[in-house]
Formats: sequence, C-alpha cells, structure tokens
Amino acid sequence: METVLKHRTLIDLFEESLGRVVCPDKVCAEIINADRSGTLTFGQLQSRSQAFAHRLVGCEHIGPQDRVALVSKNRTDWDVALWGILRAGAVPVLIDPDRGLQGVIAHLEATDARALIVADDYADAADREELTAQARARGLGVIPMTDQPLGEGDLIEPRDLGAIHRLIRPDDTAVVLCTSGTTGDPREVELTHTNLIANLEGSIRRVDLGPQDILGHILPPHHSFGLTVGKLLPLLAAATSIYTNRYREVADLIRDRKITIFIAIPALFTTLARKLEDGLDRQKHKSLILRLLDRYTPRYVGRQVRKRQGWTGLRFFLSGAAPMPRWVLDTLWKRGFRMYEGYGTTENSPVYGFNERLDKLGSVGKPIDTLSVKIVDEENRTQEPRQKGEICLGGPCIMKGYYRNAQATQAVTHTDSQGVRWLHTGDLGYLDEDGYLYITGRKKYLIILPGGKNVNPERVETALSQARFVKEVLVVPTRRTDPNGVMEETMRALVQPAWETLEGHTHRPRQELLSELHTVKNLIWESIRDCQQNNKHLSGFERIAAHQLEIYTSEFTKTSSGKIRREQYIDLEHLAAKHTPVVGYVRTPVRPRGQDTATV
Repeated sequence: METVLKHRTLIDLFEESLGRVVCPDKVCAEIINADRSGTLTFGQLQSRSQAFAHRLVGCEHIGPQDRVALVSKNRTDWDVALWGILRAGAVPVLIDPDRGLQGVIAHLEATDARALIVADDYADAADREELTAQARARGLGVIPMTDQPLGEGDLIEPRDLGAIHRLIRPDDTAVVLCTSGTTGDPREVELTHTNLIANLEGSIRRVDLGPQDILGHILPPHHSFGLTVGKLLPLLAAATSIYTNRYREVADLIRDRKITIFIAIPALFTTLARKLEDGLDRQKHKSLILRLLDRYTPRYVGRQVRKRQGWTGLRFFLSGAAPMPRWVLDTLWKRGFRMYEGYGTTENSPVYGFNERLDKLGSVGKPIDTLSVKIVDEENRTQEPRQKGEICLGGPCIMKGYYRNAQATQAVTHTDSQGVRWLHTGDLGYLDEDGYLYITGRKKYLIILPGGKNVNPERVETALSQARFVKEVLVVPTRRTDPNGVMEETMRALVQPAWETLEGHTHRPRQELLSELHTVKNLIWESIRDCQQNNKHLSGFERIAAHQLEIYTSEFTKTSSGKIRREQYIDLEHLAAKHTPVVGYVRTPVRPRGQDTATV
C-alpha cells in the first residue's frame, strides 16, 4: 500500500494544526467531570506544553525516545502533559488510572519508563505515596499533577526543542498504550508517528471534521479510541473537544454545548434508544395521532424529538469499542438519527472505519483509505465475499509491535511479499460484495456446544439486549454433566436488570423489588422469551432457556472504556461448574479486592 502522508511526525502535526487556529483563545478541550472541570484554549495548549517540554528536558533530563508514564484521569493537564512529552522528543506511556498500584508498577517496569507523571486523582493518598516511593526507588523522576497547572509558574531555561524535533523519525515510537492485546492478556502496544498519522489522516477524510465542529465524547484518553478520536483528531481539525463522565447529563450537554458529533460506546446509545422508545410508547398510549405518525412517518417524529431536545446542530452519533445491538441501530435510524457504527483495534491505531449507509446496517463499513481489510481462513487463504473467517487489517496503521515481546508480535502480524504489514485481529467476520465488513464474533469467545454447533456470545447478547427489562447481558460458557456423566459445554446468560423500567412497570421501588428477586427473574425471563420469539436471526441452538438465566443485582465489572471484563466471568463460571453444583439463579458478584472497575 503506497500512502503519502501530509505530516512527518505528531510534532509536525501539532505545530501545523495550531498554526491554522485563527484565534488562540478558542477552546481546544473542555473537561466536564463529576469532580473536576476545566477548559484549555489552543493558545494555552501551545504555551504550557512548550514550557512543560522545557521542564522535562532541562530538569528531568528526559531525552529523545525516553518513556514517560502518565497516570491521570481526563483533565486539561492531561493534554498539556501528553504534548509536553511529545514535544520533548519523548514517548508517553498511557496507563489506565483505574489500574491498581501493582498494575501501574508492572507497566512502568515493562516499558522501561524514565519518569512518571501521577495525578492527585489517582487512587487514594496512600497508594499515590507508595507509587511515588516505588517509582523513585527504581530511579524514575516523579512529577505530581495537582491543582497547579502544568507549564505555568515554572522558571525553566528554554531548550532548543527544534533540534530535538529534527531527531525524531516517522518510524520512531510515538506512544505506548497499555492494552489487553488481541490475545486478551496485558500488553504494551507501540504505535509509531506514521501509524497514528496514517490513521488520523484517513479518519478525518471519512468524518469530514472541521474547525466549526464541536465533538463531544465520553472516551477515556488512555484508551486508543479516546486518544485518537477524542484528542488527536479534533486537534488535527482545529475543532473543539468536550469530554464528560456525567453520563446522565449527556442529553443536556449536546444541547447546551451545541455538539455536532457525539461519540460513545454502545452501552450509552442502548440506554438512549431504550429511553426514546419508552418515552414514545408512553405518549403513544395517550395519542392516536402520534401512533400513526410514528408508524408511517417516524423520521418526522424524530425531527420533533431532536427539536424538543435542542439537538438541532447534531450531525451524527458515532459508536465504537464494542458491537452495537442491531435494534439500537434500527430504532435510531428509522427516526432520522444518524448512528454510525465503527470498528478498530489498538493494534491498528485504532480506527478501521464506520458505516454511514442505512442499507448496510449491521456492518462497520469500509476501511479508511489508509487501511486494507481481508478475511482469511485457518490456512491464511483470502476468502471470497460472504465467506466467514478471521479479519485481517493491513497498511501503515498497523502497530510497530508489543514492546519487547517479539514472540507475541510475530504471532499476530506479518509482512507480505508486497511489503504490506498485516494484523490478525482475532475477530471473526465477512465482507459483502461491496466490500463492507460485518463482524460475527471473537475467536477466543466461541462457545462449542455438545453437538458441535458454534455460538458467538456477542450475537446472542445483541439479540437479548432488546428485551424490555434487560439493561446489560453477558453470555458465557459453562459446563454441565449429561445423564451419562459426561462433562459438556453449554452457555448461561448473566443479566443486569433495567431497574428503572421495572420500577415503572411494577410501580414498586427498587429496594422492594430486590427483596423479591424471583419476581424480577420471572419478569425478565418473560421479556427475554418474547424477544427470542420475535427474533428472526437467532437459531434454535443460540436461544437460552429459563434455567440458563442468572440475575446480577449490581454492575458488571468493566474496563475504563466501558467494556465488560468478559474473561473474569468466563473463568468464574468454569471454576464454579467444575467444583460445585449450581443451586441458584440469582447472583450478586463479590468483586476481588483492588479489582479495576468502571461503569457506564
């Protein structure tokens, strides 16, 4: 793949993008957190990141390609730190601030970090003190991130950053992202300047993002999707980026900040679609006219909803990080809400593309023009359209590798005879005749039933998520003993109830419902049974039975990007099935001490 990029390094991209900003007082980033908010203008980002770069070079003795770890929740100083590190010629190592103390230390050791920036919002005071002590004992410089803004108030002797910039090459590592990798175990992914720039330039041509846009999102910046789409892409376009973790206030945020593009994970859009449906259902019970309008002119009804919400400037929604339930796409599109479903992996920097066509709902679209896609079988032979296999992505967006793990890198990447670098994603899917990609599951998550049938749990979850009283559902493998005493694999569905919907239906508060979980289970099962009966896509062997249903009364344990930690529940289910009989079907999980959690 011959790709000519406009920018040589991220530093060049930064300087060129800020040079196009007409007014330095324009807001570059706004952070609206539950406990801390703030704004950062393009002018402030320019001056403060430069000052911080001088500090790293002059005071911390950071040199080109040195690793500098950043552990912080999203805040304006996160942007200053990121660009300060890059402008110092160093490599930011982005660590999830929800990681436990030993997890952070493991990443510091694995990436050979020279310095650590740790924010006062990481863990508690005792863990921050312990982290600081252990980092210094390993010879790392430690820079605390407090209420005193980075890059302000420091009297640092200026350094010749231009000379440092000229030493940076396009194929040098630009960022290290700590991820689960395509194999599920923790890895540190090296992305080069070329990787990220190729992905950004291909993405901006597809999104058509410009200085007039205001991009809203809930994406954590240490995550590849949050970094590229939430931070770097708006900067490239000289647009404004607004982040929030006040999930219940998203509708007001879109209205008040005049958001033009809003990006989130499927869980949030599922909640939005369910509230839209529930609200319209209540109104339609009282209005024959609305019932007729929503049946024959749903786009008109959608326009009225957007007008009432004050979302007149909203161009489209964009979803990523996990599969989107088909019913959510149908619900939003039929009423005129443009809902683009995207796809990608950290290892491809991470945007693959997204689907913007109504007639291709369920697809994640064609790849951006700096990326190629193909489907291969077990012998790595390219498949024809509609033939299923493993999804492979190729081109300049594909990672440099897993840091100091050549064996793991070679297991998922290869370069073909034309010099194209390919990534074996571990995801399953197919391409249609027009080159649109459809994802059918994940190789390692397949459930193999006794008759040899393969069940993709994500496919079942997508169908069951439409059930009225289901907030979230996780389908996992488990084991049972057949009448002949043979252990065989089967599946179970773990369901978190949609408590608000249940309260509205029963006219009873949640606390009262919690005391009658058998009633809750029966209501949920009835909604799932109806959902499965009306679903034309599930095969008989993919449908769950009442005895396979378990109720979880609290939130699933998630990554900070909002994805359920599937491996944890798979391990727990197999362990329980191997050693103890299953006697109940209502479960309240006990989280291990210090376990990483995040909820949406």
